Amino acid sequence: MASATARAISSPLGQAAAFAAPAPPMAPTAAPAGPSPVGEFFGRVLRGGWAGAAKAAAWPSGLLIALAVALAIPTYGQDDTVVVGWTDRLRIALAMLLQAFGGGFELRAVGPTGRYGNDYGNDYGGGYDSDGYGMDGDMTQGGAVLSVVPLTVTVLWLGALFLAARAARKRGDGMESAVRISLVASAVVLVLGLFSQPEIAGVSVSSAPLLATLGALALSLLVTAGALYRDESGRWRAQRPAAHAAVRVAGTAVRALGAVLLLCSLIGFISYANLDDVDGEAMLIALPLLPNIGLAVLGVSWGAPVEYDVRGQLGYLGSGMEHGGFGLSELGDEVGGWAVTCAVVTGVVCALAVGVMAARRSADRREQAAAGALFLAMFLVLCGIGGVSTELSGGFAEMGGQGTAEFAPSVPDALLFGLLWVGGAVFVAPYLLRMTGGGAPPAPPVPPGSMPPGAPPVYPAAPGCAGTT
Repeated sequence: MASATARAISSPLGQAAAFAAPAPPMAPTAAPAGPSPVGEFFGRVLRGGWAGAAKAAAWPSGLLIALAVALAIPTYGQDDTVVVGWTDRLRIALAMLLQAFGGGFELRAVGPTGRYGNDYGNDYGGGYDSDGYGMDGDMTQGGAVLSVVPLTVTVLWLGALFLAARAARKRGDGMESAVRISLVASAVVLVLGLFSQPEIAGVSVSSAPLLATLGALALSLLVTAGALYRDESGRWRAQRPAAHAAVRVAGTAVRALGAVLLLCSLIGFISYANLDDVDGEAMLIALPLLPNIGLAVLGVSWGAPVEYDVRGQLGYLGSGMEHGGFGLSELGDEVGGWAVTCAVVTGVVCALAVGVMAARRSADRREQAAAGALFLAMFLVLCGIGGVSTELSGGFAEMGGQGTAEFAPSVPDALLFGLLWVGGAVFVAPYLLRMTGGGAPPAPPVPPGSMPPGAPPVYPAAPGCAGTT
């Protein structure tokens, strides 16, 4: 049998049939790998409409430039001889404003001051009143670092960016637009940071533009992504009650903090404007620091003093080590008992505002407590970054020396008194609303059959609480 098969294959007809048989199928070749989801996303970012992103980023960028222009208009005591011209004042103002995003402000001696050596510090800002760069007109080597976060700039810049992102959302833009807007806005901050580094009369100004750019990029991505992804995140949160409650708690805390700081900033600015030695230029300089002033007012109203800490030899603050504070007792000694009463009333109003807002916008007691805790945490963080510090090294004469000085609200005291005030307000507010009739009625129980499968049950809200978002 086998021999017959072999003879058949070896025959000419068998060989022709073997060659005519179809070849076995080959294994299919793998399709070329496509781009990853991240690659596709950044591809859409690059191919998108950059003109719209530039238009959206023009809002916060124009606001930042307008603030710098306003600060550069006064001559700050330069009457006869103008050493620091308008352009230099604009660049210095930009350097100081960019600290709102994490930038720096450093003065460094780079050479002789020339014939204006005795005038630069005295004329700009009224704070450098010295004959300060040496008797022969040459500035000795030294430097100064000023650290302050102008929170007004941060809030207004982020607010303008949020409005621009919301307008982009109405046009139907997606998350790619958030990246484009953030990149353009951060690029403008980088350009302004590079521009705001002048050299005047032998003194160079550094603004740390890279740090300011990175800070602006992080903040802008957070705000624009939240604004553009709001609808999608709302649908996602609708299926996750815990996430929905967390967002509601965060919104309550942010709104309460904004309302309280707005009131305290207004009170602090009016009090500052009524001081004897404060003129229009000083009030203009205080405008970028309004939330910083509001933090100090709120802390003092709750019992947390504004502390100062001086170390080293500082020409305009003395020498050695000094530590102290300005609180309610010092306020009573300097102004009078009526000022202490007004401060305490302000603290009561602010605490009740936080408690009432938490009670109205929370579904239960746990959310109220979480909103109060988050409010206190944000208040402490802002107190930590809302102070003013300076470091001097070198021969700046009256304003020079070697050492550091810091003025800031006391964070430990703010934590202690904040726990008392906010905790008490969160506890009392629901009962206060119930007594005044301002609380929302409890939500009626939902019949079991009216909820979709898998949805969590809905319970009545606590007294004085509403489940609004």
